[in-house]
Formats: sequence, C-alpha cells, structure tokens
Amino acid sequence: MKDLFITASATTPLVHFKNNGDIQISGKIILDQNSEFWTQISEWIEKYKSNKPSKTIVNLQIDYLNSSSLKELNKFLILIASISSTDSDLYLGWHYNETDIYMREIGFELSKQCGFNFQMNIVKEFV
Repeated sequence: MKDLFITASATTPLVHFKNNGDIQISGKIILDQNSEFWTQISEWIEKYKSNKPSKTIVNLQIDYLNSSSLKELNKFLILIASISSTDSDLYLGWHYNETDIYMREIGFELSKQCGFNFQMNIVKEFV
C-alpha cells in the first residue's frame, strides 16, 4: 500500500498518510462536498483499515474550514474512529492555535460526534 500525499493549496490542506499509521492533515479546508479530495482520503483509509493496523496516530491541525468541509471532516473522523478496537490503538490529536477559540470548539464538537476522545493540543503559532 502506498502512502497518500497531497500538497497544500489555497483550498486544500497538506495531507500525509503513511501506511505505518502516521496520518496528518494540516492547513485550510475550503472544499465542496463530495470533492475528489475526500474521495481519495476515504478510499485510502478503507484500504488502510483492511490491513488491520496495530497502531494509528492521527494529527489534525486545521486553521480554517467551511461548513461543507466540516461535514466531510466529520465523516472522515467517524471512519477513522472505527479503526479503534481491542487489536488496534488509535490516537487522535487536534492541534489548534491558542487564540482560536472557534477551532478549539470545533475539535470538542467533532470529538463528541465521532465518539472518540481527541487529545487537545495548543499550538502557539502555525507554521
């Protein structure tokens, strides 16, 4: 299975999904629902899940997203949360700027909706 790498743009985040279980998304997400971006991500996660990973580490550092991207991110997180089992450890880190209360609240809300507790991490500055 190949890693998934999508370069960041003005509307898409940096995506780096490694088949060793290190999954990262960072940046802005300003996309339409059902875009090719989300299809690529969902397909990769489904293949990854079929490999029965023993450990998955997901780090999200989103600095802005629109409402349709929020819905798709929620679907992604529900799919990711389904990886967690007695045979597979899952860590999900939500990184947000210390002054961005909105993104902090989104992290808490997404955590509730997907049914998995996020590790909330304050970042002083985004790079």
